[in-house]
Amino acid sequence: MSTDTATYRRDLLRALRSHHVAPDRIGEIVAEVESHVAETGETPVEAFGPAREYAAGFAGPRPLGARLAGVWLVVLGAACGWLIANGVFGLVADERVHGMPAGVALALGALLWVPPMIGQLRRQLPVADPRTGRRMTPGPAAVVVSMTVFLALLAAATWLVAVLTV
Repeated sequence: MSTDTATYRRDLLRALRSHHVAPDRIGEIVAEVESHVAETGETPVEAFGPAREYAAGFAGPRPLGARLAGVWLVVLGAACGWLIANGVFGLVADERVHGMPAGVALALGALLWVPPMIGQLRRQLPVADPRTGRRMTPGPAAVVVSMTVFLALLAAATWLVAVLTV
């Protein structure tokens, strides 16, 4: 697979996910693009146009519940980050966070991390290649690990800022 095709595949996968196309259908679409490119020798952009524009043709209606769930996940994620950052500052400065011990703020922030992680796991269902059955996208474990690493980096960066400013 050429670099152009690999890049187009990655962009197409992202674009199809953003348009809420079912994982099974995403696998079929990507396989069709790759097969066409292999048979004709065309580049994916020549054959199908930009990935985002091509993916838009497969977009279905996004249910209101999905939009509201997305908003709530963003709100919970922001609250989680805020609580963890303030909890870290509270621990370093030995202060309370809005009347609660800093450790409680940290624990509450960690609990608020769970719904966004579950939401991402539900949104990031693996896409299988219908030709081979192998995954085209990372599995759920990669999502959990990447989100947890992000949370740990956020806490470490906040701790460093708190130590340097106190």
